[in-house]
Amino acid sequence: MSLGARDHQILTVLAHELHFGRAAEVLGMRQPQLSLRLAQIERVVGLKLFLRRPRVTLTPAGEIIVDAGRRAAAEFNAAVEHARQVERGQVGSIMAAVGSTVMLSDLPLSLQRFRHAYPDVALTLRDMHSAQQWEALRTGLIDVSVTREIGAGRSIRSEILGHQRFVALLPSTHRLAERPQLALAELAGEPFVLFHPSIAPGLHHQINALCIRAGFAPHIAQQADEWYTVLGFVRAGFGVTIALDVFGTIAWSGVEACALADDEATAPVFLCWDQARASSPRDLLVEWLRKDPNVLSGAAI
Repeated sequence: MSLGARDHQILTVLAHELHFGRAAEVLGMRQPQLSLRLAQIERVVGLKLFLRRPRVTLTPAGEIIVDAGRRAAAEFNAAVEHARQVERGQVGSIMAAVGSTVMLSDLPLSLQRFRHAYPDVALTLRDMHSAQQWEALRTGLIDVSVTREIGAGRSIRSEILGHQRFVALLPSTHRLAERPQLALAELAGEPFVLFHPSIAPGLHHQINALCIRAGFAPHIAQQADEWYTVLGFVRAGFGVTIALDVFGTIAWSGVEACALADDEATAPVFLCWDQARASSPRDLLVEWLRKDPNVLSGAAI
């Protein structure tokens, strides 16, 4: 016969109270029942655990057994709590991909708050072009994507996390550079600098569609692979560009940002994940981002 959880509870309570009457009351037993059960426990282990007279005290053997029971109970309770955290997604790992332009919003601050709230979740971030994220999500290379691009995938779910406004970025010497706001149609006929469409085809299409709705097709005089290269070309006077307003919040020497009066000049930011791949930590992050009202602060509409 081995000792069960109830037996260890009896020993722990009696060691704390050192009084059979009080211990029996705590345990919800009658005192004779407690005395009988303690005698049975001592027979099982073959040791005298308590001295009854002149007052109740633990024997040296009893101290060892009670201490071992306390440690076992603590370890068991810790294991139960750890298991609950795992089930809730509060333990594990997440690989998330975020587009560089989204990182200029307050999204990184929200992710840092998530890390502080759930320190046992290893959250790894990858800076990845939007066009690459969908394939990485489909193949399981990443768990969650914050992107401007969505593609085909039967089990991949996409939700709009928020929106960001477009602004016009002009060389400081441009005739419209001092205007706080302008209509996109006022840029008709201007040379444009844009990123290559393969980098973010959806965003590239949105910018072209905005120009067409404003009555013109943009004349693209220069292309680049990175936004910072685009800004360098604008600064040098190669042309103007349409960019997300996160770039307008940063002071760029030689570049001026003008708000666009066009109501439709916005771009969605998508939160995407593969529902076919179960992940409690990922689901915890998705719910966190859904509920954070400031996830795209400074760039949201």
